Amino acid sequence: MIYGLISPLSCLYLRIPKLRGIQCLLLIVILTLSGCSLFSSDQANLAQRHDALDTSNSMANLIIPEPVEASGRAQQALAKFNMIVMSPELSDDERAQFLFRRGLLFDSVGLSSLAFYDFQQAVRFDPRLHEAYNSIGIHHTVRKEYIEAYEAFDAVLEMDENYEFTYLNRGVALYYAGRSDLALADIQRYYDNDPQDAYRLLWLYLVQFEVNPDTAMALLKQGEVQLTSNQWSDNIVAFYTGKISQQSLLNSVIVGVDTRNQMNERLCEAYFYLGKYFRQFGKDKIATNFFKLALSTNVYEFVEHRFSRVELALIRDKNVQVDATNRLPDSE
Repeated sequence: MIYGLISPLSCLYLRIPKLRGIQCLLLIVILTLSGCSLFSSDQANLAQRHDALDTSNSMANLIIPEPVEASGRAQQALAKFNMIVMSPELSDDERAQFLFRRGLLFDSVGLSSLAFYDFQQAVRFDPRLHEAYNSIGIHHTVRKEYIEAYEAFDAVLEMDENYEFTYLNRGVALYYAGRSDLALADIQRYYDNDPQDAYRLLWLYLVQFEVNPDTAMALLKQGEVQLTSNQWSDNIVAFYTGKISQQSLLNSVIVGVDTRNQMNERLCEAYFYLGKYFRQFGKDKIATNFFKLALSTNVYEFVEHRFSRVELALIRDKNVQVDATNRLPDSE
């Protein structure tokens, strides 16, 4: 899901078709995992469910996307943007808009460093372009540069306190920085604007889980009652609350899908939230595979794709710390 991003291929003077760009072939594969330890939790029913998922091979029968390279249309669009932004006839405000739009396009094809540079240049030409600050903050979060992320998001809210996606993005930055207690206020405000949005409910649950797991589950079940729009994402919540199995969640991915792009988007979301589910209870090996699967969709503009990379980096950092601790000499 895209939070607070504008279509990368819309601009002031040039009509360029929107890029999705990633198509996939569906293959069924069986992956085998072993050696996963169980996290101690007061939620006994969830612990039993984790064991059941392990014994039934939680990575089995997955839908695997096969990514393809960026389309020729995207490459042509980038070439046109490159010519436009170099035009001496553009005002500073116009140049900032085109740089921002080109940055979104770079982001949508996975060229994150170029996107980040364009967003930074955009605010140099137009310091009032709050959408660009929002994108800058997201990039800082992915880079784990949390102080810079806070500053960018704060800049957005100083210009437009009602730009709701920034509350989510700032809350997520605080969450990944280990400040879930502070993140709750931002995530709660974001959730309250649309309680029927399953994604908002999921993020509220994920942040609250770090503060109090029992309260988080109670809020999730309470919020689930308000999900009356029958969206596909409701199934992710149903999996978290134990109403449907992992396989049922994956089976629901293909229901009502009209395009391969839509399939990839759903897979990106499903695998990210499955990874988060298992990581909550210390099953990092399973979670790692799910985050890698989310990345394999190449739906670069979705936050689930962006933050899958953050999750993998955090797991690697954790493993490095464990290895370093294990190598310490025994004290006499």
